[in-house]
Amino acid sequence: MSLRIEGIARVNRTFRHLAREIDPVVVVSLKKIAEDVKTEAKRLVPVDTGALQKSIRLTSTAKVAGKVTRVGVRAGGYEVNPKTGNLVNYAVIVEFGSSRQSPQPYLIPAASRKAVPLMRELMKGIRKTVERVR
Repeated sequence: MSLRIEGIARVNRTFRHLAREIDPVVVVSLKKIAEDVKTEAKRLVPVDTGALQKSIRLTSTAKVAGKVTRVGVRAGGYEVNPKTGNLVNYAVIVEFGSSRQSPQPYLIPAASRKAVPLMRELMKGIRKTVERVR
């Protein structure tokens, strides 16, 4: 008994092409969803001076080759609170609370609300790419 597979070279070429094409689709989808999460987090965050709200921003980390490996949303750090004159260093305390303050989550709920749309967006982009590569 023998087995012969025809067209394996074409399958390999298709997969290599798909691998090159899928990266940009995933990056675009992740950036779009991160933007949506950022907008939702800014809507949900409790506001006193607005410094924490203003500090909510997109982040991305790229490999040496320029491919984005991580896209996310951050809060706190670089923005100055006008009341204290200090950098906004309390984003985590607002989100998770402390021994003296109840949690007032804004980032996790924002991301949770966008999880299903994220998967739909990614799958839509991947499907389009697969159809185009076929």
